Amino acid sequence: FDDFEFEVEEVVENIIEEEIFVTVEEMPTFQGGDLSKFRNWVQSNVKYPQIALENGIQGNVVIKFVVEKDGSVTDVRTMQSGDPALGREAERVVTSMPKWIPGQQNGSAVRVKYFVPVVFRLQ
Repeated sequence: FDDFEFEVEEVVENIIEEEIFVTVEEMPTFQGGDLSKFRNWVQSNVKYPQIALENGIQGNVVIKFVVEKDGSVTDVRTMQSGDPALGREAERVVTSMPKWIPGQQNGSAVRVKYFVPVVFRLQ
């Protein structure tokens, strides 16, 4: 239990040191496009998990990540998923994406947090 409290305090401390924005003057862009270009990239790189295919599992996964000041993507986490295999695959794809053009606030690059749904549908 003590380790858990330490981790929570450490996370709060990091947030205070380096603010993470949700909305900024200039939002990050992915490969020169808007959020739909990012979604298309994710959907084209997702490999449907075999276990989910075999069991007819489909659904939405909500992924959280941070676009850093250098455009890299960090802190990729599944926030909501009906199935762990779908969540792992969505995390794999988001973690492997190329750098973004970072967001800007008051003329400086800043960290920006995103929550994005990844849809898994059997056809």
